[in-house]
Amino acid sequence: MESATHIMAMGLAGSLDDAYRGATANMAAWLQSEQHLSASEVAEVIGSAAEYKVSEVADRNAGIVLKINKDRLATLTKSAAK
Repeated sequence: MESATHIMAMGLAGSLDDAYRGATANMAAWLQSEQHLSASEVAEVIGSAAEYKVSEVADRNAGIVLKINKDRLATLTKSAAK
């Protein structure tokens, strides 16, 4: 997903741990395919810029949203292009 200021990935699962892993995996896949980042660059971006929010905890459903501010990505892509 995308807003004016952030890119976002969701994880939905039966536990918060699994939802967290899903959101992180979805964002990593997006960063690799769309931003052409290596696995180590993805780890740096997620480790330094990720904002996690619990979106749902109901019955057996758990949701996590991982957000990264687009300003952080703009800085990274400019330095990667050099």
